[in-house]
Amino acid sequence: MSKDQVLYQLLSEIERNPSVSQKDLSREVGISVGMVNWHVKRFVSKGLVKLQEAPLKRYLYYLTPEGFSEKAKLTADFLHTSFDVFRQGREQYSALFDLCSVNGWCNIVLLGNTELTELAVLVANQFPKINLVAVMDGDAERSSPHGVNLASRPEEAVALAVNLKVDVVISCQFNSALLQGAEIEEVLTGLNIDRSRFLMPGILQ
Repeated sequence: MSKDQVLYQLLSEIERNPSVSQKDLSREVGISVGMVNWHVKRFVSKGLVKLQEAPLKRYLYYLTPEGFSEKAKLTADFLHTSFDVFRQGREQYSALFDLCSVNGWCNIVLLGNTELTELAVLVANQFPKINLVAVMDGDAERSSPHGVNLASRPEEAVALAVNLKVDVVISCQFNSALLQGAEIEEVLTGLNIDRSRFLMPGILQ
């Protein structure tokens, strides 16, 4: 996630809920509480956000006119970036599924349940040979995209394959490049997949 996307999401959450805590902001945006605190202090110093004391030693956050203006600018940038990501993602997932089809790798697990997963599922539907076994994501509360089975652990994905060997894992996680090697190896080992069969579109690298 880019710096501008982080700022956009922080300002959006503050606008949506002035009583939001920094811990909640950390969870919603996906950055540490320390980073949230640093950004909020910068917002205040730049006049984008003002603070108001609330009971129990908490604060209410309000966007100033300058804050609304900055959010509008970030929104325009975010929408432009999102369009580029959609276009590039569609092309790159199409290339990956084409590669899988050519090599006879039909049974695929998508890693991560994000906006990109929905895009990948839509693209996969254009390839008759491709069988999406499951979307693997640790957050079981999220709904599965377009009816694809959701698995929280490798063994669940293997069970969903119903006697078929999983051929490839394709990443849909925005932080793929930051994943620890041990995490990836655990997933691949659990699915009995060689590292060479872990594919990632260029937009995530």
